[in-house]
Amino acid sequence: MIKTRLLILYFAIFTLILTNSVFADEINLKNGDRLTGKLIRMEESTLYFVTTYAEELKIKWEDVACISSENEYKFVLTDGEILIGKALCQDGIKFQIEGVTILETRDLLTTEIKAINPSPPPSAVKYKANLNAGGSISDGNTNSKAANASGKFEARSKRQRFTLRSKYNYGETDGELTKRNSSGSFKYDFFIFKGFYSYAHSLFERDDFQDLNLRSILGLGVGYQFLDTDRYSLNAETGISYFNVDYDTEDDEHYVSARWSVGFDIDLILDRVKLFHLHEGYYSLEESNSYYITSEQGIRIHIANNFYTNFQVDYTYNNKPAVGREKSDTTYILGLSYEYNF
Repeated sequence: MIKTRLLILYFAIFTLILTNSVFADEINLKNGDRLTGKLIRMEESTLYFVTTYAEELKIKWEDVACISSENEYKFVLTDGEILIGKALCQDGIKFQIEGVTILETRDLLTTEIKAINPSPPPSAVKYKANLNAGGSISDGNTNSKAANASGKFEARSKRQRFTLRSKYNYGETDGELTKRNSSGSFKYDFFIFKGFYSYAHSLFERDDFQDLNLRSILGLGVGYQFLDTDRYSLNAETGISYFNVDYDTEDDEHYVSARWSVGFDIDLILDRVKLFHLHEGYYSLEESNSYYITSEQGIRIHIANNFYTNFQVDYTYNNKPAVGREKSDTTYILGLSYEYNF
């Protein structure tokens, strides 16, 4: 019994010491109040502070008289100098910093401090990745298989953006091939100022049921990014593209066309429900009334973590297809989507 009581006493003392060591910073406010807890950081004139009795507090830096800290912190001064050390409140209106980066203590006023433990600067390049997959199998009166996959990768810096896209669709019924097509594209954007940018793009497509061995499109143009936030994205583009169409049985085609494009992504419910749309059009400048349109649109609904249910409709229209082929193609896709931003 005595040993048990001693163990409980030791545990209580250890817990008290640990709590005091974790919450050992003190904030003196200009109105006379004192707060004891853990200093997290100070940036953009706001001090973030945690206490044992409340969640993270946000305190205006102008209301702080001085601080004392048990541990060393990174202090960024208004002149750009960086000091690493402990703070000790002096006279209630200034504090000293003593640490490994300075040979002696330094007296400072709060007005001389720009930041404490500031958040690391955002990465110079942001990456976005999206993978989609779907399929179906029927066995019985009708034996059929269908599969589709697509992906998008984007790398974005302040002045540049690279975008890669790819798609693949496959289908068969009773052992007979009914659908097989694929596409891939690469696009480079250079932001000249604000939302205005120039671009270079390429698109490659193949479709066994459109008599299409390869359609390759290369182009240049300009665009404008109207919206570009974590929740909303909207852009429009126009330019010139060169078509090179290699048919399986038809005569090949080569011509220059005008290009336009509109795309948007919207989080209807942040990180829960997303709408997306991309429309591209090409109008031949050499053949009268010859044009080609492609679009994809859909909705993604969050399931768990980075996984979404994806419903998408892909549509293409070629008003002058190969002989015996339909002008339009529509693909309905229901599958699983994975998104990752880093």
